[in-house]
Amino acid sequence: MRRVPRWLFTGICLAVILYLTLMPDPLGHNDAPLFPGADKVVHGIMFFGLTLCMLFDALRARGWRRLPLPLTALITLIGIGVGIAIEYIQLAMALGRGFEYPDMIADAFGACVAGALWTLFSDKISTISDDQNDTHAN
Repeated sequence: MRRVPRWLFTGICLAVILYLTLMPDPLGHNDAPLFPGADKVVHGIMFFGLTLCMLFDALRARGWRRLPLPLTALITLIGIGVGIAIEYIQLAMALGRGFEYPDMIADAFGACVAGALWTLFSDKISTISDDQNDTHAN
């Protein structure tokens, strides 16, 4: 993992999200029948993933040392901010993508769930990262 650039996972996830949210028709005319609100679920999942990637990359950047709660909260807020920014970018670009407050709420929900789960399981994550440090020390 040392050879992998520190923010690679975040960068890849963000690139995919930007493509899916800013391109006029990112999946082509594939209008598969979905349940009502499926796009909100997708938004939540995307920003859950983005926030987890940022938290994981921050953990790696800190040498696998446990992330303090304020840093976890800040990263979660950054995930929320990216979701809000994307909606305003969609509005400014006027390429057929819609500005929607419910999308922002779904993005924020996904980011908050990721931050909450990270905090809830931070002791377990810390144990795994301690094992990682022990492996590198030998």
